[in-house]
Amino acid sequence: MSRDLLVLAVLTGLSGCMNLDWAILGGDPVDAYELPLELVPADQVAWVQFETEDGRTLHGVWAHQDPPAPPLIWFHGNGSHLGTEDYWSRVEFLWALGTHDVFAFDYRGYGLSEGPADGGMLLYDGDAAVAAVSEATGVPPEGIPWVGLSLGGAVAVHTGTRLPAQSITTVDMFLSADRSSGDATGLDLPGGWLFSEHIDNGEAIAAVQAPVFVIHGLDDTYVDPDYALELYALAPDPKELWRPEGVPHGGIEATIPEEYAARLGAWLGRW
Repeated sequence: MSRDLLVLAVLTGLSGCMNLDWAILGGDPVDAYELPLELVPADQVAWVQFETEDGRTLHGVWAHQDPPAPPLIWFHGNGSHLGTEDYWSRVEFLWALGTHDVFAFDYRGYGLSEGPADGGMLLYDGDAAVAAVSEATGVPPEGIPWVGLSLGGAVAVHTGTRLPAQSITTVDMFLSADRSSGDATGLDLPGGWLFSEHIDNGEAIAAVQAPVFVIHGLDDTYVDPDYALELYALAPDPKELWRPEGVPHGGIEATIPEEYAARLGAWLGRW
């Protein structure tokens, strides 16, 4: 079977939307990771640990190409950890583009990463991940593209206010905690965030040091798709906006995998 057909077969198993119970509970700690490998050969997967500035040990995983390729960092959403089919399938999707070694990591309080999932400090976990990838590969931060799903988009753009990136892609990201308190976005944030943390992704995206690609499915019932218009307006040039029809929250890989792969691949190829 070709790689393209394998990708489509794997993605048909994605739910297209995060489980509400997991989203309410936040991170889902585990005793061990068991990856549901479908595409990436086991000998091209490598687990690593790295430290945050405040001394937390986080866990990350590489999906390497053969031969090795430049790195890309994926920032996952809330609720799941890297050992779930929902998230690992997305890592494999990015790997199947064939252009990058993909690095993904669990924030504090997720999977085996040390917790708790403190909102204020979790926004800094991306700094440690970028530093770890740069040190491991010798590629400076400005040479590494980032892709962030929902909460992961928030972590990515806040990291981007402190560190440069080759590019930042956000998928289904909310605008701010204050603006989101009246809609379902709170279901996709760790408990208490909307009430105890000041999270302004609009402010952050305006200060990022990288080109920005804002993606938001128009059938998203978690996060208002119109937030993408405001985020795009605030982002610095160069930038792109894509709001595909018929795509629910977190469902772009399952709904339109080929178009997403083509558009994301073209965006990454520009830089």
